[in-house]
Amino acid sequence: MRLYGSIQTSFWGNNDIQQLSDQGKLLITYLLTGPHTNMLGCFRLPLGYIESDLQWERHTVNHALNELSKNNFILYDEASSWLLIHHFLKFNPICNPRQGICVEKLFAAIPAQSSVFKPLINSLLTHGKHLLSTFIDRLHTLNEMTETVKKDCVTEQEQNQEQEQNKKIDMSSTPHLNSLAQPASNRKAQAMEVLNFLNSKTGRVYRPVDNNLKLIMGRLKSGASVMDCRQVIAKKTREWRDNPKMAEFLRPATLFNPVKFEQYVGELIVPKEECPHE
Repeated sequence: MRLYGSIQTSFWGNNDIQQLSDQGKLLITYLLTGPHTNMLGCFRLPLGYIESDLQWERHTVNHALNELSKNNFILYDEASSWLLIHHFLKFNPICNPRQGICVEKLFAAIPAQSSVFKPLINSLLTHGKHLLSTFIDRLHTLNEMTETVKKDCVTEQEQNQEQEQNKKIDMSSTPHLNSLAQPASNRKAQAMEVLNFLNSKTGRVYRPVDNNLKLIMGRLKSGASVMDCRQVIAKKTREWRDNPKMAEFLRPATLFNPVKFEQYVGELIVPKEECPHE
């Protein structure tokens, strides 16, 4: 615990501060100068601590925290009780390498799963003038890892949403038994539906000519469903659209190649409710 805290005299003339309620002003002052803050401006602060120190009721604490959160002064993670003061390091900079070492030790206590973790990393990378190079490298690595995890979560969510949408659109969700018996005219209509979906996802204009439709019809005839085809298109579009070298392969000749298509189908994520119990 620090023996003292400080705020700049310009704090009280700041327009954003002046717009706060009296409770909001007292709480941000308490957070900046109170017994729980540290050199990071990120610390664990259970609501009971605020109630005790300020002699407030819980509803008053919640109201003041919400006000500061809405005005972008703080970020509070209710699950872990960790709090981050936005821009703290900008106005309370790390002044020397010794402080940088202390900051690194404080950072080690921050739970990686909390919502304050990534914003704190960004703040340290922005204002970490006196941090050790090894710590800065670690922060960059952690930042990349959190971005990857976030992207993977979004990708899986998108794919699951795509699967749900396809289930509603594609009424022949069990075509593996029916596709062989379907007339060629029906498969051609389904192939055109798949080709239109490919164009809509990629922004291209592949024409419904025989060379394109026969590839798709071949996969339908071999047992694939329209939903399988749409899922492959959606997945590969997410993976390749931002890579100039790979984006050119978002085409019927690649996606519906007999060998490659089976590989792509095998990569699809099976919804949890459809996973067999072990």
